[in-house]
Amino acid sequence: MISKTIFVCIFVFSFFALRQCRQMDVGEIESKLVIPKCIHSKCSDQGFFQRDCWCCMKDLTLPCFKKQSDCESDWHCPPIQLKL
Repeated sequence: MISKTIFVCIFVFSFFALRQCRQMDVGEIESKLVIPKCIHSKCSDQGFFQRDCWCCMKDLTLPCFKKQSDCESDWHCPPIQLKL
């Protein structure tokens, strides 16, 4: 009898969770996804794991910067666009 009660509780809980997922707006999920314009990269020969500059993620032919804020503010580096 207890196993049937547990099964019914799990069944009711799964319906509640499914109902909550159906009510969620897809825009809520997309707005939480953040992809940076610049990535931390290796520019010098100081060490194998030494990441010392920031480069544009979409166009790697652009020059890299020492500070992330400089790279993020560069208007030549376009933001990443996701097509869902």
